Formats: sequence, C-alpha cells, structure tokens
Amino acid sequence: MKINNDTKQNKPKNIPQEQYDDKLNIKYQDKEYNESYKKWRLENKDSIGFFYVENPDRLAYSDDVGFINDFPEIQEEKTLRRAVNILGRVLVLRTALDIVFRYLVPSLLGKLGADIRYDFFDKTIYGDPILIHCLNFILSILSMIIPVSLLIIQLHMPIKVMLPMKITNKPMFAASVPIMLLICGVCSAMSVLYENILSTMRIDTSSSLYFPGSAHGMIFMVMTEIIIIPTVSELCTRGVILQFTRQFGDGTALIITGIVTAALCNDITHFCFVFISAIAIGYFTIRTGSVLTAIVMRITMQFFTYTLYYFNYMLDSDILVMLTIFASILVGFVFTIAFLYKHSDCFGMKISSRYMKTDKKLLAFFTSAPVIIWMTMGFILTLLNIKFTF
Repeated sequence: MKINNDTKQNKPKNIPQEQYDDKLNIKYQDKEYNESYKKWRLENKDSIGFFYVENPDRLAYSDDVGFINDFPEIQEEKTLRRAVNILGRVLVLRTALDIVFRYLVPSLLGKLGADIRYDFFDKTIYGDPILIHCLNFILSILSMIIPVSLLIIQLHMPIKVMLPMKITNKPMFAASVPIMLLICGVCSAMSVLYENILSTMRIDTSSSLYFPGSAHGMIFMVMTEIIIIPTVSELCTRGVILQFTRQFGDGTALIITGIVTAALCNDITHFCFVFISAIAIGYFTIRTGSVLTAIVMRITMQFFTYTLYYFNYMLDSDILVMLTIFASILVGFVFTIAFLYKHSDCFGMKISSRYMKTDKKLLAFFTSAPVIIWMTMGFILTLLNIKFTF
C-alpha cells in the first residue's frame, strides 16, 4: 500500500492539508512526524494500529483488517484492547522490577558485605550514602529502560514518532517553565490540606531525600536526580507511552499517561501532585509537538521539589518554604496571564473522542487483565510504602 496515493485519493480537494492532517488525528506536529506516523500506521502490520482516514464518521483503517466502512468503533475497541494489554504487561514488568530493586537488591548486597540495608519499618534505606545514591540512580534507570525497551520492540515505532523533538509552538514552549512553577506552587500550598487529611489516619507525610555533604556529591546528585532521571522518565512516558496511545485520541492518551505516571510513584502522599503535573506536562508536550517540553517541565518540577525539601528539612526554615511557594505562584501567575493575553490562540487544543467515547476507552483500559494485575501489584506496593506515626 502506498501512503501518498491513499491519502491523496481520500482527501477532498476543498480541505487544506493542515485541516486534513487534523482529521488524521495527527495534530500540532511537524511534517516529518506526520509522514513517519502515516508510514508506521499504514505499513506496519502489527494488529494494534488504528489509523483515522479522511472523515472520522465513516472511514478508518486498522492494521489487521484494512479499511473499515461499517461500525469502526467495534474495530477501534478491539485494537485498543490489544494495545492496552501490551501496555499492561509492560507496566507489570515495571512494577515487578520496582519490587525487586527496592526490597531484594539492598538486602542481597547487605548479605554480600555491602554497607546497605532496607528498613521495612520506616521504609528507608540505610548505609553508605554514596552507595545508596549510586544504586538508586542505576536501578531507577534500569526500571524504566527495560520495560519500555520491550514495548518499543513490539511496536516498531519510528524514532520521530516515539520521540518528537521539533518544537512547533514556541510561545507555549517559552511558557512551560513559569506555568510549571505555578502548578508546583499551588500544589505545594494545597498539599497542606491533603497532609492534614492523611495525618488524621496517622500516615507520615514527611519525605526522605539525600543531600551529600561534599561539592562533588552535590553535583552528582543534581545531575542524576534533577536532570538525568527526569529526562529518561519523560522520554519513556511523554515520549514512548504518550505517543503510542495518541492513536486512540489525545484526551485518552493524556489521561492514561497521567494515571500511569502517578500510579508508578507508589506513594499515596504524592499521587495527586504527580497526577496533576503529569496531565499538565502531557498537554504541553502535545500542544508544542515536542518531548523536549516535557523534559524541561519535569526538570523544573524536580528542582522545585528538592529546593523546597532542602529549605524545609535541612535548614528547617518555614519562612524560606513559604517564600519559595509564594514566589513560584506569583511568577507563574503573572507570566500565565501575560501569555494568555498575547498568545491565547496558542494554548487551546481540540480533543476529539473519534469513534469510541473517552469513557468507554478508559473502561477498556481499566478492565484489561494485565492492567488489573498491574494496579493490584501497585496497590500492594503503595501500602507497603506507607509510613505510620505512633
């Protein structure tokens, strides 16, 4: 099947190419992404591709069926369930690796003579700080790369689809950092209420982050925890997973990746903040057409989190914490108002549910057997990570 002939044959003469690409469910991306996406969806016979063609109300294409004229929503649901099952199995592997890396590896290294151990009572790893930090860095990277690599192998996604880099909306990209600061500041302010609710259930909401004493150690921490790990994480989530699920609609992709990101933190005290941030980062990623936006926003969030933690737990200064939150909200709010005043047309995004409604797509996601297994494992791991005060 030749892509150009098929697309030109179905394209009405009176519809501009930009609007036609929107009907193909490929939005806010550069030309190279669009062509790679079309080639991936029309030529790859993997039975999990669903490609929207011309008029979403009457014609679609599925890899294992071909062109569909009657009841395309039925084929879309079948294709979606296949895709969700693959994603669910990848998430099961990711959670299994988290369990092994968090509980078993430190115990094994301790038995081999390393200065490291995991305390199940206070959910903390003790021992040599340098060893702990290096181990956390290595295991964090492996727990992300291994499962996503298996997903990439099964999908055969072109690199330009999997990791779109070209920024197509520069004003919104410029607004990504201050708006991320606004989100961080507001969520931090609201977290006081959330922490009070958890405290009534005797749940310890304090965090435990490691700050090295030497300059070299601090540089290593900044490079790994604030730059490298967030970058790899965004390449996997807002890169591979988000771009993979976008074929079923941008709204569905945003919600699924938001849920996945928040659930994978396995921490009830951070779930709401991570979910809101993930939705915002995913939205900006799609609207700017580049995963670079996600990386910049995630690094901003990590920098804000570590700064707040340092002021709160290391310097024990409530004033610096409040000033940081206030400054981030003020800067973010002022910049957001200015951005919407000058570039309001760059912010909005049209989200279509296509054939299946979004609620039915999410129902298909939550009723997938591998996803149910993953959510069960994640729920148990989250319970194990809860610290109680007595």
